[in-house]
Amino acid sequence: MTIINYEELFAKFKPDGAISEDANEIANALMRELYVPSGHNLARFLGVKRCFDNDMAMRVWVQKRLDANLDYVIEDIRCQLQSELYELLPHSDYVGY
Repeated sequence: MTIINYEELFAKFKPDGAISEDANEIANALMRELYVPSGHNLARFLGVKRCFDNDMAMRVWVQKRLDANLDYVIEDIRCQLQSELYELLPHSDYVGY
């Protein structure tokens, strides 16, 4: 009889939408700082599945970045991701005076 270590198995094959506490913390901070509205348009700019609303799209995008950077400091990676977001998102030419 084979014994299956489910924690190890789940860690190896984490499903879409499995968001860590760090990813939630960073995504929440980014959404507050950037005033991310509700809706469904953010996913296409972040390169995640379009079925996600803006809130979940941000979380999935952050989680993917964290998975790619295993040694990270939360504040450092948050600043890095904030810079990446400014590059990814379209900018308005409107200047209010």
